[in-house]
Amino acid sequence: MWWKPGRFDLARCASCGLIATWPRPTPAALDVYYQGVYDTAEARDGLRSFYEGRLGRLLNYYRLVTIEKVRPLTSDDHVVDVGCSYGHFLQSVHAARQVRTTGIDTDASSLASACQPATYHHGTLQAVHHDVAPATVLTFLECLEHDPDPVGTLKVAHTVLAPDGLIAIELPMWDGWLRMLFGRFWHPLFIPQHLNHFSRASLEATVRAAGFEPVHHQAMLFPSELTLSARGALLHLLFGEARRPRPAVEKLLAPLLILLFWTVDLPVQFLLRLVGRSGHQTLIARRI
Repeated sequence: MWWKPGRFDLARCASCGLIATWPRPTPAALDVYYQGVYDTAEARDGLRSFYEGRLGRLLNYYRLVTIEKVRPLTSDDHVVDVGCSYGHFLQSVHAARQVRTTGIDTDASSLASACQPATYHHGTLQAVHHDVAPATVLTFLECLEHDPDPVGTLKVAHTVLAPDGLIAIELPMWDGWLRMLFGRFWHPLFIPQHLNHFSRASLEATVRAAGFEPVHHQAMLFPSELTLSARGALLHLLFGEARRPRPAVEKLLAPLLILLFWTVDLPVQFLLRLVGRSGHQTLIARRI
């Protein structure tokens, strides 16, 4: 995916069943793999363009509606988003429900131009949790799979939440049928940035280990899962191992991938969501 050196495998814990990237990259090694992925001007412009566009706004509303399957949010709520990036989800939920919002992220440059209104903290949840006011809802959207110690992080989240507070975790689902089809080319693997690969069962075991009780768990629509996975497999077939195609090749393939998205990917996603086997999941759990 990244055309960077290094080989990684996956290991399954014989005790709890969690799948982990192996060998586990050191923090310095991870910096190399993150470099140029999210921190370029092109990447930042792409993120902002997506989340400020119609599809991005629809995605964040979808996330809000999913959380509200447990209970509606009101202006009395305080929503804290860990790994908030530019804060677009916080902006969306504030506009819809007038909740108080706080964001936490390790990328200082994203926070420097993050959406308002919200309070932002630079660092990890473990580092800044003493400065965060008690939350009623704490979200990890595409975040916990990057965490080297997910149970430890969730235990800190437990201390931040008010009594009966909720956590909402959105991340890839190992149980997805397209993962079984595409194998190493399954796009949500994101190796080695994703350190943990959760099935439905291992995610529920993780939140229970941190003192939470699952109250809602569902598969999520993930349009582009099939298209991006097929792209990775196709590039490997055409060019072999770790050979990055020229921009002209990407431009030539673009119409084919767009056609694949609208004619196959999108209807397949609705089917996979219906049977609970799409490539993403959201788990909502209550502090106990």
